[in-house]
Amino acid sequence: MIKSNVTKDMIKYQISEKEKIFTIDSTYHVANSISDYWELDNTIWLETGLTSYQKAYIIITQYENGTINLRYTQKQWPENRFSNSLYNNLKKIKTKINITDNNYEINLKNNNKIIIEKNPFNLIVFNSNNEVILETNLRKGYEYLENFITPPLGFKQVENDIKKPFISFELKNDELIYGLGEKYKNLIKNGVETNIYNVDPSSTCNHNLAYGGVPFIVSNKNYGILLNSGHRTTFEIGSPVTDAYSMMTDEEHLELYLFIGNNMKEVISKYTELTGRITGVPDEAFGIWLNRLYYNNKEELFKEISNAKKNNYPLDVITLDPKWIKNRYTKTCNFEYNDEAFGDFKSLLKEVHSNNIKMCFWINPYFQVDNSETSKYVIENNFLVKSIKDNENYAHPWSGIDKHIEGAGLIDFTNPKAFSWYKDKIKYLLQNGVDFIKTDYGDGLPKEAVMYNGCKGEEFKQHYAYMYLKAAYEATQEYFGKDKGFVLSRPGFIGTQKFVGKWSGDAVQSFSELKLHLIAGLSLSLSGNVMWGTDIGGFQPYHKKEEDLYIRWTQLGMFTPFSRYHGIGPREPWYFGDKELEISKKYALIKKSLLPYYKKCEYEAIETGVPILRPLSLEFQDDMIASKIDDQYMLGDSIMVAPILNNKTYKRQIYLPEGQWIDFYDKKTKYEGNKTYTIDSPIETIPVFIKNNSIIPTIKDGNYKFNNLDNCELDINVFGKPNDLNINFRINSKKVEIVFQSGEAKVKSEIKTKIVKI
Repeated sequence: MIKSNVTKDMIKYQISEKEKIFTIDSTYHVANSISDYWELDNTIWLETGLTSYQKAYIIITQYENGTINLRYTQKQWPENRFSNSLYNNLKKIKTKINITDNNYEINLKNNNKIIIEKNPFNLIVFNSNNEVILETNLRKGYEYLENFITPPLGFKQVENDIKKPFISFELKNDELIYGLGEKYKNLIKNGVETNIYNVDPSSTCNHNLAYGGVPFIVSNKNYGILLNSGHRTTFEIGSPVTDAYSMMTDEEHLELYLFIGNNMKEVISKYTELTGRITGVPDEAFGIWLNRLYYNNKEELFKEISNAKKNNYPLDVITLDPKWIKNRYTKTCNFEYNDEAFGDFKSLLKEVHSNNIKMCFWINPYFQVDNSETSKYVIENNFLVKSIKDNENYAHPWSGIDKHIEGAGLIDFTNPKAFSWYKDKIKYLLQNGVDFIKTDYGDGLPKEAVMYNGCKGEEFKQHYAYMYLKAAYEATQEYFGKDKGFVLSRPGFIGTQKFVGKWSGDAVQSFSELKLHLIAGLSLSLSGNVMWGTDIGGFQPYHKKEEDLYIRWTQLGMFTPFSRYHGIGPREPWYFGDKELEISKKYALIKKSLLPYYKKCEYEAIETGVPILRPLSLEFQDDMIASKIDDQYMLGDSIMVAPILNNKTYKRQIYLPEGQWIDFYDKKTKYEGNKTYTIDSPIETIPVFIKNNSIIPTIKDGNYKFNNLDNCELDINVFGKPNDLNINFRINSKKVEIVFQSGEAKVKSEIKTKIVKI
């Protein structure tokens, strides 16, 4: 029996159990007064006194779009702090400040303001209606927490001179907090205690661990807060104290970005203006994808392409996972093609393309150290992340919760030469005919790592995934051109939404897991993620056929922006029965018919950062019933989906918000809003509704090939009497503009269109 090289301390670092922010046995240094103030370089500095008679500094900067940067530190702010995930082209503006005996009033853009009370310390944020939306002045209470139940701002003493900064705000009775990226539990984060420290959770998504957490929250009070840190961050939202929420970071500096809008959409728009938006999505990415953990050779790959053709299945993209790599080691990627299993590289891709199918290749950033020429080159040029351990030349990555890959290293993307080398390796794949890149792993940077830029493992663990995805995305953009590249990623963090694609990770085949992954997608969408989907059918185990599950997962999966079957074993629909195959074909064709609508939503995401997949709370923010629903969702602003998330369930209750709603399928049956209905949903049907007074552009026949889009006709479906609006999108680079004014639709299009009034 082989003895494991993994210790409990190593696993504790990887799992990163949530730390309580406030405990009886900890020491706190709490801000209690403002003792001085000055301005420098369009930045306001405020010196705070702490209960320990020490000092710390609040640093406030305003940007031209109204975003506020608030920093808190006891030390000089580090100039080399990693900020690549943020756009640095936002212009600082001078902020007017009025000083009285009792407070500092900081005037912000759009008539918002911050008032900081001197003694006792209190920070209050007002919106343009002079309403308080944020306040730190929390109730007094326990003596052991410096006389607070929840201290407002300060530092938690951990050991010796190590201090973790925290901040707390009041949580209003009718306030709902959303966000935190891809978290599988609770769409509404009130009552949640969690941390953001991303990891491969090894197909266990029913707890705190996640691939793509983001330390960003958005409130129905029309503000959002980004806790900008690559370290572990901790959030306690309405728990253990019900009327407050707190956040803490494991680094010695606290940095927040505050976004204020007129609604949650505006908040997300400002967040993505700082952290990035997509520039475009290739049409085929909205198509139908097939994937399997292992197509072991060319014969297995083309067997499924042949099966798709034989069953007249509308397949658009197929993915080769790790077996395309020569001498493939467990969970590493050396970019050496496996010609023994798949034959000539260019010939393979040419043959795939001859079937009007695009090819996606799997990669990851972990590198096997062996005797190959590629390995020697990487070692000689110091392209691997270093280790602080004396007996190791390079750090070893984690895979999953408890697997430490000895004999493998991690490409150091902070080394410009390694970054360029990695991009060149991806470009080589593209030059030979690969169309899309699937970026797996990247969440396993170990504690002992030391990056080329000087950062340690603990502070760079989550930024590592960002740099990995950035390299892959830049390679596709540089090769194909702007808007043409597509990277499909499993990891994620601040800013990775601009690298286009994200799937929810390794789902277990169960109805409970299906709902958890939907919640994760809705939660992640509030961080501006646009192209999201799941492993349709569930990733593991190898093959399990729970009644109804495959069909219900298919129906949901075909009503998400990204639609892909994937699993350890076969997930291709022809292996599940005739009924499953026919239902899969039906919804695949519906998905493809909606391409123009998805492209319309994509254009909105490019312009505003607002996602395609939306929780009801984003579209119906003032409806408190809709705001609490986590098992219905919107695609754009006009289509509502109500998936079936339980076995042997053939009707369900559905809440329809204000307005009138129309059955998606017959386009006749109407329902009045602000009501709950019990809707029949036999196994062949997933309930879907169109909001009346909408325009839904579609392709009449979804059974098309993407290389023949120019010959398709678009139906401009006009439901009811829409308000005046202007819709823009591109299909196959051809521009379509729909102007609806005074009850009439006018279309300017480089593709054939027909107006259909319903």
